[in-house]
Amino acid sequence: MLSNRTKRLLFGSLFILLLGYAVNPAFAANASAELRFYDDSNSQVSSGLLVKNDVTMTLTGLINHVVVKQRYQNPHPFAVNARYVFPLPDESAVHAMQMQIGERIITGNIALKQQAEQQFEQAQKQGKRAALVRQQRANIFSTDVANLGAGEEIEITLQYQEIIGFRDGVFSLRFPTTITPRYEPLTAELQQKVNLETKGTEQQSDATADTAQLASAWLKPVFHRAQSQESDASLNLAISMDIGLELSDISANLAGMQIDNPSFGRYQLSLNRDVPMDRDFELTFKPLDKAHSQAAFFTETVAGQEYGLLMLVPPSDHFTSQARLPREMVFVVDTSGSMHSQSMEQAKQALFYALSLLDENDSFNIIGFDNEVSVLSDTPMIANDFNIRRAERFIYGLQADGGTEIAKALTQVLDGKQHDGFVRQVVFLTDGSVGNETQLFKQIQTDLGDSRLFTVGIGSAPNSFFMTRAADIGRGTFTFISSTSQVQPKMQLLFDKLAHPAVTELALEGDKAVLEYWPSPLPDLYFSEPVLVAIKLDGSQHLTLKGQTNTGPMTINLATANAANGEGIARLWARQKIKSLLLYNEKDAVRAEVETLALQHHLLSPFTAFIAVDNYADNEIAERSMQVRNKLPNGMTLPQTDGQSRVFMLLGLLLLSFSWLWQWRR
Repeated sequence: MLSNRTKRLLFGSLFILLLGYAVNPAFAANASAELRFYDDSNSQVSSGLLVKNDVTMTLTGLINHVVVKQRYQNPHPFAVNARYVFPLPDESAVHAMQMQIGERIITGNIALKQQAEQQFEQAQKQGKRAALVRQQRANIFSTDVANLGAGEEIEITLQYQEIIGFRDGVFSLRFPTTITPRYEPLTAELQQKVNLETKGTEQQSDATADTAQLASAWLKPVFHRAQSQESDASLNLAISMDIGLELSDISANLAGMQIDNPSFGRYQLSLNRDVPMDRDFELTFKPLDKAHSQAAFFTETVAGQEYGLLMLVPPSDHFTSQARLPREMVFVVDTSGSMHSQSMEQAKQALFYALSLLDENDSFNIIGFDNEVSVLSDTPMIANDFNIRRAERFIYGLQADGGTEIAKALTQVLDGKQHDGFVRQVVFLTDGSVGNETQLFKQIQTDLGDSRLFTVGIGSAPNSFFMTRAADIGRGTFTFISSTSQVQPKMQLLFDKLAHPAVTELALEGDKAVLEYWPSPLPDLYFSEPVLVAIKLDGSQHLTLKGQTNTGPMTINLATANAANGEGIARLWARQKIKSLLLYNEKDAVRAEVETLALQHHLLSPFTAFIAVDNYADNEIAERSMQVRNKLPNGMTLPQTDGQSRVFMLLGLLLLSFSWLWQWRR
């Protein structure tokens, strides 16, 4: 029986420990410096599954061909099953996979997800080495490796294609390296139990695809707190560019990038060291002669069918000669816990700069949100000096804490109405760290009206899947700001675009038959914003792009005779069609069509997976499963997205302490 004095000493020590966790995050970080693994008997084993990511990019024309090699090394004296959850660009068309064990290379096959999972589970039980690659969301994937032997290394190679971004005369591409932790609203449907080892039927797997449990269980990224500890994954990057244009500027956001120019139009870029995977890699490059980049058309013939990829940037005089309509600007800023520190600073700077670009023909409002929504004004305000100063004080008071309840903010800002006589534009600044994207997409589609939604990604690793899709449905565009130095130039470019009227009701016609093109419907066209369309030509030799401006109809004619040859265009067309089918329809209604497209073009999708099995069953059957850790995005602390601040945690601890003390004294 413990004495009262011993009880009080134990209680005091426990209280000080808990108080340290609640008040000082560094205390918590030091107390939990690394993720620990346990086997089935609850005995601790060492961590340290290593993944080396070698990424090779080849840019030709408008297409980026990417090879990602993931090298898994098992330092343990026993076999393990490994899982690695990783991001890829949300527009990527993943079309090939292989597994290499020593000198043996096993080519992965595309299959329906249920069949692939069953093959993987069977191989796992038989002691065969196997690899399974699946897609959770358009930008989040997982690789599972079965029976990775003691001290063994397995290399998984993935190939994908994407279209190079082009805006304001600048080409760009991004390669994401880590995943921002996602917030799930309390209203989300949660599956209470997910078996991490057996997946059940495909129908059960699909039922959980849009729930919090899928993101937080078998596809949960693992993060660690310690700032000094090295991540379990690193990146090595090499880029070959052959776009046939001389470039005036090449810029990358990672230090140590070496650039060589061996011949005209060809460039070699490489990182001379492994870099930590804690921020998205971004590369931008500008042609020396802008006239060459105003229009581009590529075609490819596959199985007798011709496909096209069109990029068109109309001359600016289509827009600059038009009078600007009055507009209502609504700025919506995420103040949730995941925006803490660097991201919040970037958002505030973006808002301050945006206010400086308004004039008295504009009206505006500012909405901040976390668990709750705070509004600068109940009605739009004229952009005069008095109201601008009032808005600046409101911005200064914004603090990052709480959950990312985007649905509440959308309810506040989207009214489903038509606004005659002015343009209503919503600028949404967030890191997008949510897991209920499907619910939010439906809300935007239902409540948009004639408003236009422009998303601005903040932070070192924002959820571009949510923000690009939200902008697609919102008939706007997505802008990525990765550092405070980018705030002014990128917000200026965004406002230059928003200041000019949009071309609406865009449609593409062929001279033979009705064209099947994607995205469909085409988004609005803004000043210096390209039209980028993947097309199934069906024999058409001439294309006509039509749209409506404030001064009347706009028509641009194109001929396919002079189109350049391209590679992988058919896959990109199929990828864009799958994206549009899933974005604007219920999943069950388009499931069969998506499966057919994905299998025909060898693409990962929500319903397909890549599976590779080594038929040599001479390996130890792994009894332990481990997951490779993901590093927290640069500049981010673990988010407080449960709606509880440290103050409330402290009050709760105090109440508990008084309760324990009362019981002991009795």
